[in-house]
Amino acid sequence: MIGDICTKPVVTVSPTTSVRDAADLMRRKQVGAVVVVNAGAPRGILTDRDIAIRVVAEERDPVRTRVSEVMHADPTVLSEDQGVFDAARTFGAKAVRRLPVVDKQGQLVGIVAMDDLMMLLGSEMGQVASALSKELGRPIAV
Repeated sequence: MIGDICTKPVVTVSPTTSVRDAADLMRRKQVGAVVVVNAGAPRGILTDRDIAIRVVAEERDPVRTRVSEVMHADPTVLSEDQGVFDAARTFGAKAVRRLPVVDKQGQLVGIVAMDDLMMLLGSEMGQVASALSKELGRPIAV
């Protein structure tokens, strides 16, 4: 289940947070995105790329610009009880790199990145290759 592999806790900001404060939080927490929440529910995502393209490149003042002005609003979310293949399909269908994870009440409980999924699947494939190598009596090709 996605709820078991998602990153917790999530780095969050409110819609009224300045982009400068959000960027500072991202730097301090060493993350490339923050989830924008209102009453515990995800309302948007702000990425480092959003800051570069929608703030810096447009010469907006990061102190006066609010996160709500430049975030990706209404993000696609995953339910914590969805599976890995549901997440893979959603990443492909929506062409996004990060998905907030919510509980049954729609409250944010985690975030899963495409990188997380790739590492998980890579690890699983490595275990399958190892089992096959042992069963077939031949080494894994490098």
